Amino acid sequence: MNIRDVRSEFPILESKIFLNHAAVSPLPLRAAEAMKKFISDKVKARSTQNVDLEPWRNKILNSKSLFAKLIGAREEEIAYIPNTTFGLNMVAQMLPHKHDSNVVTNTLEYLSNVITWLKLGEKGVKVRFVKDDKGRVSLDMLREMVDDKTIAVAIGQVGWYNGFKHDLKAISEMIHEKGGFLVVDAIQSVGNMKMDVRGDGIDFLSCGTYKWLLGPQGAGFLFIREDLIEEFNPPIVGEKSLDPDIVEKNIYEMFDLYELRYSRGISKYEVVHMDDAAYVGAEESMRLILDFGIENVERKIKEIDDYLIEGLLEMGCELQTPIDELERHAIINFRAKNIDRIMNELTKNGIIVSQRMSGIRVSPHFYNTKDEIDKLLEILKAAKS
Repeated sequence: MNIRDVRSEFPILESKIFLNHAAVSPLPLRAAEAMKKFISDKVKARSTQNVDLEPWRNKILNSKSLFAKLIGAREEEIAYIPNTTFGLNMVAQMLPHKHDSNVVTNTLEYLSNVITWLKLGEKGVKVRFVKDDKGRVSLDMLREMVDDKTIAVAIGQVGWYNGFKHDLKAISEMIHEKGGFLVVDAIQSVGNMKMDVRGDGIDFLSCGTYKWLLGPQGAGFLFIREDLIEEFNPPIVGEKSLDPDIVEKNIYEMFDLYELRYSRGISKYEVVHMDDAAYVGAEESMRLILDFGIENVERKIKEIDDYLIEGLLEMGCELQTPIDELERHAIINFRAKNIDRIMNELTKNGIIVSQRMSGIRVSPHFYNTKDEIDKLLEILKAAKS
């Protein structure tokens, strides 16, 4: 599969330059068509009972397998969740804590990975914030905040507004020495880089599909390290949380539900009804990424990022993104005077980016081109003069 084939999946590219994948990505045609066909079949099945939905169920199940492949996990470690925030909430509420426990996070985090931990303040858990230093948070800065009462370090693997990339392996080693857990918000990293949850020592990872995975909203995945699945139980429950024998008896025989007996395995964390159409679309989108090759995806994004940074520095722009390529990935943010006017000019010329944290955020994916970056730089240069 070449870039031209991939670009043909996105009709928006016929009239726009889309550089906003850190927000909500466009949906590939293959995903949109699969979702429409599935919904049509599902409606017919509800109306006539004459449609076999089993192939669609297999497709939905395969979405777990594809996500597991993208992060280096096993399918049995992946639960369906509706979005990133839901997964972070699940983890935050089920971790063991005492009145004097603390969680360590930082000021580069998106609000989802902050409010879920602040909520624990109602139970006496303290949230410690590492204040970033010019858009960076070093391991030493985190280490100063971590102690024996730290139950978790909560990290967004790639910073949502400036692309700062954390060294997860080093962080996991640090927090595991203290007996705590590493919880990762991965919505800005899965789909744009090769990942290895086992090698990096990640305990929990939550991710929706509508950004770099090019999927629809309503589908997400929660990774729980295999040996932790039975150690914990979900803070809220649904039918799949129950022992299947209990469910069967109470549905087909008689009421006999006087105690809560959990099912075994990852399904006990799947506590809400899933948007099955969204997972049909997500499966197609993830296959697109894997067909191109996640290593190739990461390499192409790095090439585009480097090219963009070089152009911005030549123009004298002030970066909010670290220049060191080991400390950044996928997302570039720069300050600009007259930012509202520049954003208007970019929009008028069909260039889609975002205004974030007093700067302009550019988040290209692997199918973007240097020609598109040249057009962006050309508009910026004209708007600055």
